[in-house]
Order: sequence, then C-alpha cells, then structure tokens
Amino acid sequence: DYREVQDGDIVNIDVTTYSRGGYHGDLNETFCVGNVGSDGRHVVQTAFECLQAALAMVKPGTLYRDLGTTIHKVAAANKCSVVRTYCGHGIG
Repeated sequence: DYREVQDGDIVNIDVTTYSRGGYHGDLNETFCVGNVGSDGRHVVQTAFECLQAALAMVKPGTLYRDLGTTIHKVAAANKCSVVRTYCGHGIG
C-alpha cells in the first residue's frame, strides 16, 4: 500500500527479524494517527485489553484454545467480536 498516512488512520507496524543463529523475533505496535474516531479508538483499546488478558494466562500447559476463549470474552464484554476464520502467522 503506497497511500500516505492520513489523519484518523490506525496504523500497525510489524517488525520481524531473523538471525544467522536461527532465531526469529517478531513484534508490532499500533498507532492512532491524529483524530481517530471513538469507534476506532474503542477497537484499538479492546484489542489491547484482549492481548493483556491472554498474556496474563501464558505459562507452560496453557491451551491455545483457552487463550482464544479469553480473548473472545474480553472482546464480547466490550461489544466487539473476533474474526473466527482468520489464520495467524509467524511465531505468535
């Protein structure tokens, strides 16, 4: 996408690194550009709360599906939904 960032956009920057030693790292951050509307800010805040709730569960033995259930509950409590057919990528 070669479109310039505009006021009101929500931008996600995703950075991935690979090392010669075989290690792979991935991180991303979401930014609200200028005057993002209340619905957009609500979605960004809800996504952050979903992430925090899932991260609080991460430990050996936690089932992947349990993370999804928690994310779904947090999203629903904030009147948002989870796209069920999306497939992830990377090491997350």
